[in-house]
Amino acid sequence: MSEFSRSLLAQAAALTVVDTARSAGLLERPIAVDPGLAEAEKELFFKMFEQVADRRRRNLHELSSDEVSSLFTFVFARAAEAATNLANRQPNRFETLGMFDGKVPLNADERLVGYFKKLTFPTDCARAYWEWYQRDAESLPLRGTDPILPLFEALKWTFRISCHIAVEKLEADGFRF
Repeated sequence: MSEFSRSLLAQAAALTVVDTARSAGLLERPIAVDPGLAEAEKELFFKMFEQVADRRRRNLHELSSDEVSSLFTFVFARAAEAATNLANRQPNRFETLGMFDGKVPLNADERLVGYFKKLTFPTDCARAYWEWYQRDAESLPLRGTDPILPLFEALKWTFRISCHIAVEKLEADGFRF
């Protein structure tokens, strides 16, 4: 039964991000899927979980709303980087700089950087997630579920949709994958 509870929580967290993307008009086509981006996601989230574990070893268990917001911006920027690396056939070298402090570097194709800086998607996702968590997460059966798990589910979908946004923009600019 607890697996079912976690699944509901994860689905609800993911849906906040998907709904945010849909309402912003960012999911007009089927989401871009590529094995290279799936591998990038796995690599990035492994590093992110390591950073969270390190914080916990230092007795930093809670995340502030600013840190949560920074995480959404962080995965958004890393998605642009992953899509650029895929287009240029370069390996990912994800750094965790800015993950919690809001000073997130955006290392990507210059046209993609300009486009991504105009989008409010990561802050919209952070706001939607935070509102959902404050309003609804408490009513879902957590049963010992680590609160970082629904957050990372929302971040995972932010990364995937951000990769989709980046691929669409790069394709519009003439890149071929």
